[in-house]
Amino acid sequence: MKKNRIIIILTLVLAIFAVILLFSNKKSTIVDDFAVEDVSTITKIFMGDKLNNKVTLERIDEQNWKLNKDYNASRQLMNMLLETINELKVREPVSKAGRNNVIKWLAARSVKVEIYQMVYRINLFDKIKLFKHEKLTKVYYVGGETQDNMGTFMQMEGAEDPSIVYIPGFRGFVSPRFSAVETDWRAHDLFDIKISDLKSVKLVYPNFPDSSFEITRNGRSFDLKLLATNQIVNQYDTLKVLEYLSSFTNISFEAFRNNIGKHAIDSLTRDKPLHILTVTNISGKSTTITTFPKPADMGQVDDIDNLQVLMDRDRFYALINDGKDFVTIQFFVFDHLIRSADYFKVINR
Repeated sequence: MKKNRIIIILTLVLAIFAVILLFSNKKSTIVDDFAVEDVSTITKIFMGDKLNNKVTLERIDEQNWKLNKDYNASRQLMNMLLETINELKVREPVSKAGRNNVIKWLAARSVKVEIYQMVYRINLFDKIKLFKHEKLTKVYYVGGETQDNMGTFMQMEGAEDPSIVYIPGFRGFVSPRFSAVETDWRAHDLFDIKISDLKSVKLVYPNFPDSSFEITRNGRSFDLKLLATNQIVNQYDTLKVLEYLSSFTNISFEAFRNNIGKHAIDSLTRDKPLHILTVTNISGKSTTITTFPKPADMGQVDDIDNLQVLMDRDRFYALINDGKDFVTIQFFVFDHLIRSADYFKVINR
């Protein structure tokens, strides 16, 4: 009798597992469901195109993502991508007349998208959830736009036919949001350091040594040193120093310029830099930005005499990330970080 009871219990357990597996398999046969309902479960997104560009975006925490294990991904762009993945809807299947052409186009020029989620091996009606793990849940191919520019050709891996996909309420196509180019996803952050986390700021003017200075934490206060004479300034404007050190938050560059080529970059950086700014946090990690003048665009003039200017009045170039990246920075964003040593001195009246 006891043996029969055990057999009955085991049979019921196996039957429940069979129902769960059957239910899961039925859900997985939906080949046109491009959207992810709960994007908070997404742990990783891979995208690759036919030009061998590849990006892997991995979730670090609720707000931050890592790009190809080396860089921070743009929060703004990641939020847009997740929003897109959440809202994708199938407008209609591709017509029979256009099916073969679309499939050929997808095979030649599409972006492959892989989405990984944290799921449960056993999930019975969202009530019983067991054995959480990361799983590749969706693989599809993103193509170009439809003729009316209101939809995007996409095909789920394993599906026989492509579909026209759109976002309700959005006028346009979504293919640009699925870029496999690394620089399209990299965060443009330069500095985001609170004054409490700052150890030192060193600003060198190669062309004007007397303007160079270094501010270093000394207990609860800071020392101001003139680099030209290696002299500590005994009296300086404390409020100006604190205001300056509080400015190193939410500072970003405008755009990458690595695509202009090494020869062009070498030519633009062969002369003395405008500034060499090094910021060190209390953990000892330093970030250095070396800036260079940017030639003015053709036809750029001044505000007074309308004379053509040689140097861009709005932007300059910079080498960042140990010289690995060449970028443009707006003076509007950076001006308050490139003070002269004289700015901090107390004016005796």
